[in-house]
Amino acid sequence: MSYSKARFGIIILLLALLAGCAPLDLANIERDAPSASFDEPVGSASRSFSFLVFSDLHFGRDDSGVYWKHEVFLDWLDSYPTTLAFALNLGDMTSDSREIEYRMAAAFLQELEDRGIPSHSLVGNHDVRDGGRTLFRSYIHAQTARRFSYGGISFYLLDSGNASLGRTQLRTLIDQASSDHNPKIFCSHIPFYAGPDMYYFGLSDAWERTMLVNTMVKAKVGLVLSGHLHLTEKVHHFTEENAELVCASFHGRDSLFEQTLPTWYVCSYDHIAKQLAVSQFQVTKEKTISCSVIAVLQMPSSS
Repeated sequence: MSYSKARFGIIILLLALLAGCAPLDLANIERDAPSASFDEPVGSASRSFSFLVFSDLHFGRDDSGVYWKHEVFLDWLDSYPTTLAFALNLGDMTSDSREIEYRMAAAFLQELEDRGIPSHSLVGNHDVRDGGRTLFRSYIHAQTARRFSYGGISFYLLDSGNASLGRTQLRTLIDQASSDHNPKIFCSHIPFYAGPDMYYFGLSDAWERTMLVNTMVKAKVGLVLSGHLHLTEKVHHFTEENAELVCASFHGRDSLFEQTLPTWYVCSYDHIAKQLAVSQFQVTKEKTISCSVIAVLQMPSSS
């Protein structure tokens, strides 16, 4: 056989192999991240409601200038005039996945539970070090990835602690979200994308990001809530009905490298207008609490 015929045969064989591969098989997405079923019931009736969002509590963090304002936050919570259906904790509740840090995080979340506000928590990259997922399951929740529904919206809590969902979790997420007729909110500690200036802080694999954004558009995912950035929040629109909100950190820091204020959010969903208003709350240096509406997002309708 001539060299040219052999080369042609190899090219044809490679093309056939590539044609049989899905994009997920070609992607550099890690294989070892935890799986999830995302098969919890999602049958809640549509209604208007509000919920609390915060990220990057980082209990145990001892970097210069880091501080918390828990008592100010809890006083605000006690006087907040609107019922908050639940709280979303977007991950990095610990600094180094130590058991004492998980105990501190669990105690803080119990403060919310005692006020009638159940919490739903994600793992972040700081929460999965040295067997951190085992501690998460012991102190926070039995599953690091799952879904629940409220007010006609399905919330998907993703395990992005390894800066990747992993192939199994990603496949299951796409399948379940595609068959779920509710409008949806994805929750991930690591941002999906949020713009080209966020490349360092987002998911590491381009195929994975592409498949997730494509799923958002096709499966009526109106919003992805994420954290990890610390410095500020960012709102990025993929389409008119598909956006990402990257949240600032719950703790503050006053240092040469980072000037941030303790920040949290309230999201209020209007089920008639299909809109989600996002209000930002910050503890100022004067120890007052500022409030501003940073986004009003159009959510998809249920199919």
